[in-house]
Order: sequence, then structure tokens, then C-alpha cells
Amino acid sequence: MRFFPLVVPALLMLTTSCGDESPPAGTTTVASTPPRSKAKDVDAGADDEASAESEYVYNPIGKRDPFRTFIAMAEEEEIRSPTPLQRYEIDQYQLTGIVWGIERPRALMEDPEGVGHVVEQGTYIGRNWGKITQITSEKIVVTEEYLTPDGSLVVNLIEIKLNTPGEE
Repeated sequence: MRFFPLVVPALLMLTTSCGDESPPAGTTTVASTPPRSKAKDVDAGADDEASAESEYVYNPIGKRDPFRTFIAMAEEEEIRSPTPLQRYEIDQYQLTGIVWGIERPRALMEDPEGVGHVVEQGTYIGRNWGKITQITSEKIVVTEEYLTPDGSLVVNLIEIKLNTPGEE
């Protein structure tokens, strides 16, 4: 008898929802349709062809990305992480030694903290992404390239001469 108050409303709901009555006015019903097969039947009428054409699936292959700008932009530079030699400005480094007369000459650069770094051609040095382009018996040449606001390329050559023991 404890479940009687719950059973009666449940039975009333089941009996009222199983009838063949039409829905009340003002409500809409959705008819379920069986899933369509992708293969077209030969006997398909004009209605089936029209509905097949209205089913569109987007294929992005060969199309441009709609979220990228269509205005020509300058080529994006690769993101590079600075090396320990790029912590200071070029003029803060001292050239303390050069290994000359080998296939790939090397130089010893000393930073302001007194730490030595072995460099060769192609090594980046300084905060402005300077690149060592030449090592001779007396000096190294660092090349810095940058663009001016008007878009012209400026190449700055910086020579760092070898410190002799009496110069310091």
C-alpha cells in the first residue's frame, strides 16, 4: 500500500499516451525517415535526385584557409630561441683567441661575466641576431641584418679585433 500513490499516476499516464488520437491543434510532429543509402537506385524519381543534391559535404582539400588573411604578408620568420651568446650586446664581448690555419677556424669569445665561448662561422652572437661571417688571424666579422620601417634591408658589419696582451 505504500507504493499505491506512485502506481496510480503511472498507470494513468501509460493509458492516456497509448491512444490513436491526433495531436492537439498548434503542435507539430516530426516524422522519422529511414536512413538513406548512398547508392542511387535506377528507379529514383526527380524528388530523390533533388534531395540528394541538397545534401552538401564540405571538402577543404585544395581550398584556402578561410581564417588566414588574403592580403599578402611578409614571409613569417621562423621562431628561434636565443643562445647563451645572445644575452649581451656584441660590443660587450671580447675576442680572446683565434685558432687559425685549420679547415674550420674557431675563435674564443669572452662575455662580461668572464665565461668563454668557442665560436665559428655561422654562430649567432649579440641581441640583434648577429652572425659570424668571417674569421681571420686578427679579427672576426659579425653581420647584422635588419629591415628599416620603409622595408629596405640594412646590413651592418661589425669587426671585433683580437686583444693583444698589452692592449686591454
